[in-house]
Amino acid sequence: LQSTLGADRIRRFDLVLLGDDVSRKKPDPLIYEVAARRLGVGPASCIVVEDSKIGLDAALGAGMQCVVTFTESTRDQDFTGACVVLPNATSLSID
Repeated sequence: LQSTLGADRIRRFDLVLLGDDVSRKKPDPLIYEVAARRLGVGPASCIVVEDSKIGLDAALGAGMQCVVTFTESTRDQDFTGACVVLPNATSLSID
């Protein structure tokens, strides 16, 4: 993750969880439920950024809004339920 985002960007996040941090994988919502619990916030206070239908289903299952930034391999998936669907994440900001 550090090689992709860089140390400076990673430090800006309050929490980073990866698939290996939970016992059940997406589309199970566990990773998002754990994140909300560790941050001490409810699902309504969270927005998930995902790139696939499986990730979207996990976010929705956790009761969270989801922004989808699809990839070439996921572009034709059904993203019904996403609050926004974008071709890439370049317009997203955490500021």
